[in-house]
Amino acid sequence: MQTFFKRLLLIVDFQGFKNINDFALNGLKYDSSSKLNRLKDEKNKPSVEILLDIAHFFPKINTHWLITGKGDMLLNKEELVIQNLQEPNTIYKSEASRQLSENYATLKENITLKDDIIKTLKEKIELQEKQLVPFESIIEKLELRIDSIEQFNALVRHKLDINK
Repeated sequence: MQTFFKRLLLIVDFQGFKNINDFALNGLKYDSSSKLNRLKDEKNKPSVEILLDIAHFFPKINTHWLITGKGDMLLNKEELVIQNLQEPNTIYKSEASRQLSENYATLKENITLKDDIIKTLKEKIELQEKQLVPFESIIEKLELRIDSIEQFNALVRHKLDINK
């Protein structure tokens, strides 16, 4: 039976990496290959982090085979379909959560701005209404004068008609 490290080397070769160091740095995006190199000793077992990273970066690799050595190195088409139908990965969830938070913050900011605009418009309306009150009084006085002028004109016409 192959050791975990030997199965790891098969993945390294299959994925086209030069060696375990290249795989660690460029394939799994680790800072060093020490996490993987310690697995050369059969007493050392892989961490869950390593298993999750391999599953994340290389989704076609059969993790059951990687852990146990049983089955095929690659998932078959049916297993890939089932794997893709499972719950969204944490990267997708965190991205969706981040977008929802940003959208919520934007909406909240827009509502605050809308409320500020409404408040400002109400204040302007109140100010204009206060300014209209004197104009209403002036308009009423002008209407009374116009009525007086019209009455005066009618009286003058009447008098002129009588004198003719």
